[in-house]
Amino acid sequence: MALRPPKKETQKNGTPEKQQGPGNMFLMFVMMLIVFLVGAGMVIGYFKFFDPDNKEAKTEEKKKEKVVLASMDLGEMVINLADGNHFLKTEITIEYPEDKKMEELISEKKHQVIEIILLTLRKKTVDDVAPPEATDKLKRELIKAINAGLNEDVVKKIYFTQYIVQ
Repeated sequence: MALRPPKKETQKNGTPEKQQGPGNMFLMFVMMLIVFLVGAGMVIGYFKFFDPDNKEAKTEEKKKEKVVLASMDLGEMVINLADGNHFLKTEITIEYPEDKKMEELISEKKHQVIEIILLTLRKKTVDDVAPPEATDKLKRELIKAINAGLNEDVVKKIYFTQYIVQ
């Protein structure tokens, strides 16, 4: 038995078979790396450009919420309700953006704001103001009425510091 080099295996058509060597493995590794990088790029692009969690909108809302608000106490009010047999005693504090222009407007129009509140609450019955969930609805309604009466979006929040229905 003599040592001789192994015969190259041939395919049926007579051409030699390609053997896998280091060059073919490197090519396969490069192709797998390209597929991985394209997939990773697609995932990163999806989250960066399509923003599925709406992160940009949330950060804009947070920026809007950071507006510093000034407050003004409107004093105690006693309102006869629409049904005639009941009244509402309340103290209201309003909040508006801390700005010289807004502060002057609210100070000049304080009497108008109080009148808008009184007239709006005067139209309510005891069933409209007595339930605990009624205060949130009243706050929204009062903010809308005040801003409409002043022809500007001034009042941002309303707080009832006293709220008694009799």
